[in-house]
Amino acid sequence: MSRFDLKASFFGGPGFTLYHAWGRNSEMPLTPHFHDEYLICAQLQGAETFEISGKLQSFEAGDLVLINPQQVHTGNAEGNDDLEYLSLYVDAGYVRRLAETLEAPCENPEFTVIRAEDQWPLIEDIRRLLDHARRILEDPQHGGSPAELAAILEGVVTATLERFSNLRQPMLRSTNRVSHRKIAKAMEHIRGLEDHVNPTSLSLDALAEIAGLSKYHFLRQFSQTVGITPGAYLRTLRLCHAARKLRTTDQPILDVALSVGFADHPSFSRAFARHMGMTPSEYQKLGPL
Repeated sequence: MSRFDLKASFFGGPGFTLYHAWGRNSEMPLTPHFHDEYLICAQLQGAETFEISGKLQSFEAGDLVLINPQQVHTGNAEGNDDLEYLSLYVDAGYVRRLAETLEAPCENPEFTVIRAEDQWPLIEDIRRLLDHARRILEDPQHGGSPAELAAILEGVVTATLERFSNLRQPMLRSTNRVSHRKIAKAMEHIRGLEDHVNPTSLSLDALAEIAGLSKYHFLRQFSQTVGITPGAYLRTLRLCHAARKLRTTDQPILDVALSVGFADHPSFSRAFARHMGMTPSEYQKLGPL
């Protein structure tokens, strides 16, 4: 959700990344993309239009934008006004562990609502998370308690899942549901892969075969249904895989780049920065998940 003329700051810790952006927007649209994490975006000022799972959505101050892992979306600011938002990216593993702690019937909950209007109490809790993370970063010894930070995060994520997901009612339909049966089969295969599976092992031919479609029809149907081409999807998946490695292993950045199919450090860094809004080294410094 970056804009070239917005100021931004990043914070991270176990289970989350928090992105704070503010300033005058450039009305520059984002290309279709996705993340491995759950996204809880709090609109603090200004208005934006998103295309999420093929549907156009408009958001205003006080709204929460709720996006599931690997849910394709775009974004575009409206007008030329000041814009401010907080994007909380929550690790999928953190959500699974939380669901288990809550003894919820759904082990891998997904959001069933995209736009939640007038959510200022929850937004204020996300602000508290930002303030606490900033204090810890500025003064690690006296700025704040990591335990309190973890408690605020848990409260925000729990409240959001309880109200806007299928955590308690697994039969509720996720907003990331793929309507095309054959494309859904390919997507289930992708999403069912374990974290250690290298995304470079996936190919268009293999996915088309899983879907039971010719390569040509798979390309067309996938793009129409998911909102992104299969090639772009697989490239984004490689970057998501790289991001997880940067936060969960001690591998050098070059080794991470090579492991997900990039030829060198510079090409990986450029692609990663476009995707994440920060360099691989900046992302790595956010700390372990």
